[in-house]
Amino acid sequence: MGGGMDNTLSLLELLDMLERETGKRSEISYHDWRPSDQKVYISDISKVQQELGWRPEVNPGEGVERIARWVEENIGLF
Repeated sequence: MGGGMDNTLSLLELLDMLERETGKRSEISYHDWRPSDQKVYISDISKVQQELGWRPEVNPGEGVERIARWVEENIGLF
């Protein structure tokens, strides 16, 4: 679904959060942009807010923390 404008984060911010949670850093490399690369994406959640009254209740930092903890507790599934 996404979290709308108030909950955006970059890929680098996500990697920083994951590193804080796991103590591991993903190896990254940079290349030239391709014509079809999407530089920015932000979900427009206005319709679901209007139709269902839904809004995000978990911020990105807490969400990453929860996912990292769940993966750790369920590592045997992978």
